Amino acid sequence: MVTAEETRSATELREQGYTVLRGALNPAEDVQPLIDEYGLVLDELITSLHAEGKISHQFPGLSTLDRLAAFVAETGDKFFQHLSIHVAFDSADANRPMYLHPEMFNLLRNPHLLDSLEQFLGPEIAVNSLHITRIKPPEKSLSKSVQGSPNGAISKTLWHQDLWAFQTDADDTKAITVWVPMVPADEENGCLLVVPYSHLPGELAIHCKPSERRPDFKGIPDEIVSDQRVAVPCEVGDVLILDKLTQHSSLENTSNRLRWSFDLRYQPIGQSPGQGGRPAWTARSRSNPRSEMRSFEEWETMWRGILAHEAEVGVTDHTRFSLNNPLCV
Repeated sequence: MVTAEETRSATELREQGYTVLRGALNPAEDVQPLIDEYGLVLDELITSLHAEGKISHQFPGLSTLDRLAAFVAETGDKFFQHLSIHVAFDSADANRPMYLHPEMFNLLRNPHLLDSLEQFLGPEIAVNSLHITRIKPPEKSLSKSVQGSPNGAISKTLWHQDLWAFQTDADDTKAITVWVPMVPADEENGCLLVVPYSHLPGELAIHCKPSERRPDFKGIPDEIVSDQRVAVPCEVGDVLILDKLTQHSSLENTSNRLRWSFDLRYQPIGQSPGQGGRPAWTARSRSNPRSEMRSFEEWETMWRGILAHEAEVGVTDHTRFSLNNPLCV
């Protein structure tokens, strides 16, 4: 039975391009296990890198969140791929590192999360392969090169629409972004900014790639983004849902705290994932429950196969940047 709250959320997403599901996840049961897992993985990574002489110290005596912030601030994107749930289309190496661990898989198919997503996608839900891990220490702790990086995984994220990262065969796919904070996100530590109703024209705005004139830029030029911008603070357990055409960015982390979140992508089963041959997998199917992927081992095997295949046939970055628009160059 659809509740009045679910009806309101579905209407908000359709009409304004975003909605917040307050308390959709249980912080202790649904979020903390992943934080704990990251702590163990980070400990192993730091120990290994230190033994190999790739980092000079091990950040002892810190909590998981503080150690994560200190490690990323110190190393930037040099080892970030070990902590990332997504592998970029910039290399064809079967041994590319990626965050493939059980609690990450558990979050992707968390039943509380899937229950919440049925109001937007229906009962047949697939997980797209496009996810982004964002681990953002205080901006002042980052090097100038990391502060100027246009990828937005460690520092401020520039204006964009998520459709820019899909191939054109997914233009009609009903993909949504499910933004999950691992720590409280507010205006001080860099919560998201959205432009309500910016999805309604149904078109992809100009997205510029880095150029000689703008080497630290990747996204929609600020001058063509509406001034009607809304900050969206979220607590742990809240989930922000975005239409793939909603214009959004993040604020700079001016606090002394870490800002950590995941951008997860879901879509109806059977629609094109638009990810260069990387498939979408079934998380929930009311009509065919046996088709659901239910084990971490199956998920890990899928990704190992994807990376091996791409190492064999090569990869092509398919994001849709504007190349010659005057706003870009």
